[in-house]
Amino acid sequence: MAAVNSNLGFEKGTIRNFAGTYFVDNKKTKKERLTFIDETRALAIISMIIAHFGPGVFQRLPSLQFLAEPVLFIGRFATTTFIVVFGITLGFVYFDRFQKGDRQRITSGLFKRARLLALCSIIICVPNYINLALAGDWNFFHWMFNTYSILNYYTLALISVPLWLRVCGKSPTASCLVLGSLHWLIGGWVLSIWPLDPSLGLVEYIRMHVASGPYGYLQMSGTAILAIPVGRAIRAAVNTEQGVQNLLWKLVPLGAAIAVSGWLLGVFYGEFSVGAIVEGTVKTPARVWYFLFFGGFALILVSSMGMIGKALGKWSFLTHPLSLFGQASLGIYTGHKFVLPSLGWMDGVGLEIEGVIRVVMPFALFGIFCLVMMYLQHLKGSAKPKAKGKEKNKSTPKVDELPSTEVGNSRDAIQSRSVSDEKKVNIPEGNEEAAPEKQDADRLPVGVG
Repeated sequence: MAAVNSNLGFEKGTIRNFAGTYFVDNKKTKKERLTFIDETRALAIISMIIAHFGPGVFQRLPSLQFLAEPVLFIGRFATTTFIVVFGITLGFVYFDRFQKGDRQRITSGLFKRARLLALCSIIICVPNYINLALAGDWNFFHWMFNTYSILNYYTLALISVPLWLRVCGKSPTASCLVLGSLHWLIGGWVLSIWPLDPSLGLVEYIRMHVASGPYGYLQMSGTAILAIPVGRAIRAAVNTEQGVQNLLWKLVPLGAAIAVSGWLLGVFYGEFSVGAIVEGTVKTPARVWYFLFFGGFALILVSSMGMIGKALGKWSFLTHPLSLFGQASLGIYTGHKFVLPSLGWMDGVGLEIEGVIRVVMPFALFGIFCLVMMYLQHLKGSAKPKAKGKEKNKSTPKVDELPSTEVGNSRDAIQSRSVSDEKKVNIPEGNEEAAPEKQDADRLPVGVG
């Protein structure tokens, strides 16, 4: 995209597209970012925090018990929203590049990111290992099952992505719909022929990863693949403000229809219940209606964040902290796993804290940790453009420093110059010195839940 029409919301070298989206397309680095995707991921993280911290809060503050069910219900949006955002990101950032021959670099970046996730999947289990050791439990299988987490799934998924993209290369939309549906069908078939292992040994551990666990590979991957066409549609629409705007409006009725179909299916099977959803009894093994219901709302949420950014206009920078929160999702997720266990360890050494302080302290400590992670993300390069200086020459605006805008994690800032004749904005190539493998690894988002 060497040049774009200035009437699409691009202004004075800011390369500013609508909906709070700061969009840079650099031919050499292919670094692109849509901030409303980050903001949706941030809301999913908040949902996750509610799911993990909420029960303890309501247990300690019984006067707020009447709010427990509706608040904890919000916590159930996390996992499905993350996986939908993951699929959209694959479609937006990687699909076209992969089909055009950039396969080796993309695959290298995916595998590098998978190695990082594998490391994080062990780190987040350290509190479990400590508790097992303190309890004197050295049973190998207990330790093995305490290593199960959502990051195990994303590690496997990133390794699988090149295969998904190859299979869906021809007739992408139809191929994604077929492949995603097949994952769900095979997942159901596997559950029907592979019964629970009562001994809870290695076979059951594998079964959990394949289909029976809360993060079963087949069902989660099926959902991500089904979301890839949405990311491709956003990719096709980003060249014009009107195109993205129309697409986001279309996602609302589509998401609503999917959510309603999930609700109806859940009612038909007699499983849909707010209480059952909050308690988690209908989350495992994965139900089609469950993912339809929350997946539909995830699409609505993505669309809503885009339209909110559009409505804010020049005030869209107000959502920048939320965007940073979403960009730092992996670090925040990893860190939050240590908060509640730390309180238990304090109790174990006689430093018991009760009352409101018991509720406030973990949130305060975790809040500080989140701010640090967001600041570090900001230093690496964010989606918020820096303030523009006054132009000395109207025909040659001052060079503004722009951040990388890919949908992913850490990135270096890109310098971009606008040479405007009121019709075009020229974006120079740059940042060639960055290693290709690092670029691909950094632009990969990871949903957690």
